[in-house]
Order: sequence, then C-alpha cells, then structure tokens
Amino acid sequence: MSSAGLLVARDPALYAWDDALREQDYLFACYEITTTVDGHAAALGMAMEQSAATSHIAGYVEPTMLLGYSIRVRMVRSLGQAVPVVGSYQLDTPVYGAAAGAGAQRYQIELAVPLRLLAGKPAQLWNVVVGELPRLGYLTGFALLRADLPASFGPGPGFGAEALLAWSAHGAGPLLCRSMRPAVGVDEATMARLNHDVLLGGFDIVKDDELQVFADFATFASHVRAMLVARDAASAATGLRKRYIANLICEPWELAERWALVCELGVDGVLVAPWIQGMGTLLQLARQRRMPILAHNTLGELFSRNPGWRVAPAVLAQWLRVLGADLIVTDGDFGDTPGDADAQAALAAARAPQGECRAVLPILQGGKQPDGLPRYRAAIGSDAYMLIVASWVDHHPDGIATAAAQFRAAVDGQPAAG
Repeated sequence: MSSAGLLVARDPALYAWDDALREQDYLFACYEITTTVDGHAAALGMAMEQSAATSHIAGYVEPTMLLGYSIRVRMVRSLGQAVPVVGSYQLDTPVYGAAAGAGAQRYQIELAVPLRLLAGKPAQLWNVVVGELPRLGYLTGFALLRADLPASFGPGPGFGAEALLAWSAHGAGPLLCRSMRPAVGVDEATMARLNHDVLLGGFDIVKDDELQVFADFATFASHVRAMLVARDAASAATGLRKRYIANLICEPWELAERWALVCELGVDGVLVAPWIQGMGTLLQLARQRRMPILAHNTLGELFSRNPGWRVAPAVLAQWLRVLGADLIVTDGDFGDTPGDADAQAALAAARAPQGECRAVLPILQGGKQPDGLPRYRAAIGSDAYMLIVASWVDHHPDGIATAAAQFRAAVDGQPAAG
C-alpha cells in the first residue's frame, strides 16, 4: 500500500506498458470508467484482476513467469468529476488496496491485453476484456469503448455485403425481407402462405423470427421444409430467385443436427443469437463458409444501451464482423432519428476497410415504411442494406401481397444512388 492507502502492485513493472514490447502481440482495449479511487490505481487493479494478480508465491511463483501474460496499463487520462452510475464497495483483496475518500472521478484508460490470453477464442475474449471488471467495487461507471480484434482472430464474413446484394432481382439494395410474424401460434400452412404471398408481391427474402420455437427436431425440420416449398413456389411464379433464412437459435445440443439439415436442404442463410448462444457459435458456423449468417441482436442492447455501463455498439459490431457475421442489425430507430453517433460508429465498424475482411450488410428494422427510403439511404450512405418489414405490409388495408408490391415499387422507383 502507499501512504494514501491506494493499491500499489508488488511488481509494478509487470503491469506497465514498455515500448520494447511488440504491439502486434496485444489487443488494445480502451475503457471509460468512473471510480472512487485514483485513476492509475483503478487501471492497475483492472490489469491485475484480469490477468496475473498474484505475482509471488514463495517457492512456486516468480514474476518472470508472468511477463508474457500480464495485462499492461498503457494510458490513464483524467476526464474530471463524474456522477456514479452504480454504488461502490470494498473487498479485502490485492486488486482493491484500501478505500479512498475522494468523490467519483472519470478516466479514460487503455489496457494492453496479451493475445495469448485470448487464445483466439470468443468466450475467452469476453472473459478477459470484460469478465469481472464490472464487479470491481471501486468502478461506479464502466464502458468498453474500443477493442479492435485483428482480422486473424476469425474468418470474417464468408459472403458479406457485396454477395448479399446480389440476392436482389436488380443486383442492388435495399433488400426487402419479411420476418415471420406473429412468431407464435400460427400453423405451418398459414405461415407458408404468408411467405409465399409476400415473396410473390416483390420481397426478396423471408426469415424466421427470432422468437419462433421448435419443441424438437421433427417440428423444426417440418417447418423448414414447408418454408422452402413456399420459397420455391414464389421463385417459380416470378421467375426470380427468392430466399429463406432459418432460425438456428437453439440449445447447444440441438445445433449440429439443425445445422446439418439446413445445409442439406438448401436454406439460403441462418440467424443465430451470439449474445445468447455465445460468439463461439457464430465463429463455428462461419468457418464452414456454407451460407450467410445473420447475427441477431436479441439481448445485445443489454450490453450497450446504458451509456454509463456498457460495451460500445462499435465494439460489438467489429467483433461480430471479425467472427464471421454477414448481416448485423442496427439500432431500432436507425434511419428515423438523425445524428446517432453510436449507430454511425457501429456502422463504420461493420463496413470500414479492414484488410481482406469483407464488409457486413446492415439491417434496418422497426416500423420501416416506403416513405422512409430517402432517410434510410441518407443514414446508410448508400442502398447497401436490408430492410426487414412486417408491420407495414401486415396491416395494409389491401392485403399483404399488394402491400409487398407497393413497397417493391417504391424501392424500384428510387433514383439511382449517387
């Protein structure tokens, strides 16, 4: 301990950045925290908590063993006073030191995380870069602002925006997709008719809703086959290839069998829920390069929506891209509410040049209508996006097929993107 009662590591050099270290061996994670202790002490505690907090055990552990495994503090910058988001508490462990009496202060901190701690595994990425940091009692505000994965961490999108835009009859976006609503209580034949008619009217794609539930494999298989029959009938009637994206949100023991089936039957794409199923599920399927993968946003806003306690949307988008997502979902009001810096940062993370890593196709959803098309284009900066539309076509007074045709006409009637 120091005379001020704040944490001092027994081996401070073990947790300090050294310019002699190789940057390519590290992931640089930038945090914004509010804390009741000095910012340097807080950063040191964060580094120790998430790597090698114990550097000496007599007869067993020496600090030289840990040189390549310790997280290093690279930067601490004061941002002034702040209002705590959550309460603080104190524990008697090496990463706490003694409590400080100062009011809450805000800091930006950069930690250098050895890539060997992550081992190329998505679960370990969460475990190390976030892990138990939010439970440190002296952190009263927490945000992971940046932690760019190297492209080598994952396969990247197997198909990406360019290939997906070819799903349009015109080879350009926006793609029109209807999510299968209502997600529950509708029999298979009715859902197949809904899909057929909206595709016949001019939509490019139908997708399972994330809330659809299949009690067993037989129910899932029957549903998928029925939706494919509807897809193929609409393709034959229009002379245009229509698409179907199947729901693979399921338990770990169900995934392999369901994945094998959709690959065998010729499903066009699948949706998974990385924030529920784990990002490793996305990585596992993406490595196979069988079909495009929609990384659904369900549960995701729990990580990002509170600005004082979160993982920034741009971080989540960049991770999904590197791990193999071909499509990701934008914020619910994206395209309707201008000037959302978080949403634009996430969009940039999904599309900005990153070596050979393909761009992800963004999805806009949530009450989208034909008269919003100029706003959606302005928000995206092009027509390279997918629109998921259900409410507008479902509630149209002239029926779903007519509504789909009108939305199709609105898309086709737009002036070419500049």
